[in-house]
Amino acid sequence: MSNAMIALYRPSQWLLAVALLIVGSGCASNRIALDADFPVPLVAQSSTRVAIVITPELQSFVHNEKIAKRGDYSINVGAVQKRLFNRLAQGAFNAHAFTDTVAATTYDGLLVPNIAELQFATPAQSRTDYYEVWMRYRFDLYDRDAVLLGSWDLPAYGKANQTNYNNDTEGLYAAALAACRDMAAMFSLNFNTAQPVQSWLSATADAAPTTSDANTTP
Repeated sequence: MSNAMIALYRPSQWLLAVALLIVGSGCASNRIALDADFPVPLVAQSSTRVAIVITPELQSFVHNEKIAKRGDYSINVGAVQKRLFNRLAQGAFNAHAFTDTVAATTYDGLLVPNIAELQFATPAQSRTDYYEVWMRYRFDLYDRDAVLLGSWDLPAYGKANQTNYNNDTEGLYAAALAACRDMAAMFSLNFNTAQPVQSWLSATADAAPTTSDANTTP
């Protein structure tokens, strides 16, 4: 290669590198993966003996979204769901067990949590000071023979003030964590009074309790 060609080639490489840098700087990748423990709710325990089905879909739930000029966002809330429901169940139920499939059980009924929807907003989007996360849980309610009796939708909300965080990743982490905690609080406060749950509890009231299998896999 001649010196003239080398002189033309090197500036071209430099310009390409600059162009890629400019494009990349406007498309940041924001990966949020929750990894936290949760408090046990201090509420009156339900006497219902519940088998809680933690499905692979729940544990792998990740919300992915691309925002123009802001980049890609990935919010992984699935990895903490079993930990969250373990703490929740310790406070909410007198006896509970975990399984990963919907099947007949010796417990009074099956409770199957799902994350039906997740949305979020950054301060740049909402023109406020807050990172916000909205989640909608759906609890499918089965009897002890694994017959679906109904469903209960439960919204959850979390926010975090941008002044306390350095970037979108930190702010959305805090907001998503707050949303999970909000769900646990709302579940604990409304479980016994929500109409779909009342119908489910009424249908499972005749199930005979067996204390020996409390807190074991059904």
